[in-house]
Amino acid sequence: MIGDGGERWEIAARGPYPRRSGNAVTPWIDGVPFYERLAAAFRAARSRIWAIVSFIEPEFRFPDGTPWWELLAEAEARGVDVRVLFWRNPNFFKTAHVFLGGARERDKLREWGARWAARWDSSLDDRGHCHHQKAYVVDALTDDPVAFVGGMVLSHATLAEPGHRRGSEKHDAFLELRGPAAADAEHNFVQRWNLANQDPEAPPWPDDARAGPLAYPTRVPARRGDVDVQLCRTLGPGLYPGLTQTPGGEPFDSGAGEATILDHYRGAFAAAQRTIYIENQHPGQLVLLRLLAAALDRGVRVVMVVPGDPMAAIYRAAAEVAALAAQGRADEHRYGPTFQALAALGRRPGFTLVALARSDAAPSGGWTHREIYTHAKLAIVDGAWLTLGSANLVDLSLDFDHSELNASVWGEATAGPLLRTLVAEHGDRSVEAMDDVQALTHLAELARASRASLVAGGPVLAGCYALDPARYGLDAPLTRRLGEPSSSA
Repeated sequence: MIGDGGERWEIAARGPYPRRSGNAVTPWIDGVPFYERLAAAFRAARSRIWAIVSFIEPEFRFPDGTPWWELLAEAEARGVDVRVLFWRNPNFFKTAHVFLGGARERDKLREWGARWAARWDSSLDDRGHCHHQKAYVVDALTDDPVAFVGGMVLSHATLAEPGHRRGSEKHDAFLELRGPAAADAEHNFVQRWNLANQDPEAPPWPDDARAGPLAYPTRVPARRGDVDVQLCRTLGPGLYPGLTQTPGGEPFDSGAGEATILDHYRGAFAAAQRTIYIENQHPGQLVLLRLLAAALDRGVRVVMVVPGDPMAAIYRAAAEVAALAAQGRADEHRYGPTFQALAALGRRPGFTLVALARSDAAPSGGWTHREIYTHAKLAIVDGAWLTLGSANLVDLSLDFDHSELNASVWGEATAGPLLRTLVAEHGDRSVEAMDDVQALTHLAELARASRASLVAGGPVLAGCYALDPARYGLDAPLTRRLGEPSSSA
């Protein structure tokens, strides 16, 4: 069971990567601490830097001001094999922060004097598809590799300090992994690098020889701790066919696709006994929302942190569903049952939907409010199991479509402190003495009191407020409707 520390709890998931013991796991919360750590890892790299990049601002700089490209060039100059796997989809709805590998990007690479290797994994003719993984492996194929798995993009909006006490920023997270599970991060990179769908308009950089294929890992790195970790993925069918085998794993053909992230979520939510804590950019996938309802029926407390000002696609879908619902036809919409299931959760006393925000005293009196955009993709169950990675709680990220990578972690020694860290950040109060039930109860009560404060014309209390699940995506953020308007991240 999860509640006994996760030692006996297993997930029925069909995928290439086994649950591995002997790992050291470090969660990194918010962009400044994480990117400081990533820059340090790049500077300490001895042999290899492998990066999987979905979205990136070409001029992105680390917190100390060093450009991303400069740090890669420094590593390449001292003999490190640097390889970057980019996503390519020129037809995707938003391409401003996608490094497509066309003429404009290649001019940039020449301007920077880039000698490291790059490939572009194309979505080909699928206009809505995204290779959404974000991951890094430093010193791959050595005795002590370091892997990073998470959801942050290389964007200056991500460079936030924990607590978000200034600026309109994004809240996000990453995991650092050392030990046997790093072999699976290596395998994922090599499989996608070797089998990348190459578009003639974005050939390998600088040429086929420098960006040639890689050998798969054949050994399991040494133990570095006592934490159990299992990597899980979403892959669309037909993208990476062929039998491949991670060291110590079973042979697996990814050609049929993979949905082990969804398997992990389903198993964890079904096994929950006490608490489910979620942070995600999306408010839920239908199967998982139904499992949350079943968990609430068992007395499980659920807190879900989402953006108070969600992405345009959520506003659009919510409006379409509402229009159909007025005619009794909500089920005709792809996301009609999803919004209905979210609204139904809001009628349960054990469920709280939360947004992150901060209030600042206005010079003329009163308050100005800042929405903090939740971009993290994580869940913690019973304070004893967690998953963190690139996958949003939406069908595209979980049902054999977008390419995603998460890490599941067992054990109260990792999951419990992370839960308390997050609750303390959003609540401006230490909860070190609280268990998972007490911590979520505290956060839910604070969020509801904060909403009441806003309605009464006061500030956001600490760093969060409660949302109305039945109106999610239909109304502008409460902070904008009740206070002086301010733009969200």
